[in-house]
Amino acid sequence: MAFDLKSLPELNRRAQAELPLSGASPQLRRNLFAPLARALAGSQHGLQHFGVWIYKQLFPATCDDDVLEQVHAPMRLSDGRKSAAAASGYVLLTGNAGTTIDAGTVFNRTDGVTYTAPVGGIVATDGTCAVRVVCDVAGLNGNMESGGALTLSNPIAGVDGEAQVLAPGLSGGADMESIDELRERVNTAWAQPGEIGIDLDYEKWAKEVPGITRAWAVPKALGAGTISVYVMRDNDPTPYPDTSEVASVAAHLDQTANPFGEIFVFAPVKKVQNYSIRLKPNTPAVQAAVTTALKAFHNEKAAPVGKDAYGRTVNPPAGISIPNSQIREAISTALGEFSHELISPSNDIVCAIGEMSELGVITWL
Repeated sequence: MAFDLKSLPELNRRAQAELPLSGASPQLRRNLFAPLARALAGSQHGLQHFGVWIYKQLFPATCDDDVLEQVHAPMRLSDGRKSAAAASGYVLLTGNAGTTIDAGTVFNRTDGVTYTAPVGGIVATDGTCAVRVVCDVAGLNGNMESGGALTLSNPIAGVDGEAQVLAPGLSGGADMESIDELRERVNTAWAQPGEIGIDLDYEKWAKEVPGITRAWAVPKALGAGTISVYVMRDNDPTPYPDTSEVASVAAHLDQTANPFGEIFVFAPVKKVQNYSIRLKPNTPAVQAAVTTALKAFHNEKAAPVGKDAYGRTVNPPAGISIPNSQIREAISTALGEFSHELISPSNDIVCAIGEMSELGVITWL
């Protein structure tokens, strides 16, 4: 039975009704009992809402942000809220053979972001030296694609002032986990408290790694006693993790999930789906609305493995199929769309295990 919250005027009326007003003079009623009733009503009204607030703090889905981070997250997650992580990787320097690159050498990016080499190196006989660098400020902004350039903060005699970022780039940088992402992880841990090595546990463990926002576990994908885990970094400009980011997840799972089985971690394979649509009205505004609707649709439906109604990996594991009827329904939800004809794809979108369907080019007819 739901608790009936009373309004302040109603509480005031009830308080006045319970006070001994019969026989009291008008002055006493006005100067004593009326203010006393208002005070009692205000106090009771505050207590009611404080009780509601306390009740909301009991559950991670409704509690305040600070209660989520300071109470529920430490109780339900071994790592609490994920901190920001610094990007790292290798850069290539060129110069005279035998020249020493000292540990602590600082590199600058054009926007002022700096990187430091924790370990130095020596220029080889071919005139090159690969040095590992770590961004001085943790966060997503430290990531860089391969081929980018950094410059030495202080010149080194015999070494060129510009360094090239080597493949796969400077990666692994991630901002502090957002409150919404933290709440989603705590809610999942609340609903699935056991850690016995089922697929849902591997997904929870994978998302403990900074930057990992989604994960899918596939038991026995590579044979008995194995589990494959696919991960995504949706907050990165490129959400598909590179080799070093995949390796960091694998290392975390090896430490956390041992000895439940042999673990393999992968980035999903992008499967680009192009569209041909005859749209009415075929205006830029409606085209933009349809594009937004299809992007949201792919983000919601795409997954490297199928799940059942309880969120568990289907058995036997299989890829997903996105019905053509659902695609047409998504287009119909776009603001301003009156009618459309979906020329391509003409059938369901079928993805193999490990493939992620992603919106490609839309041709408007």
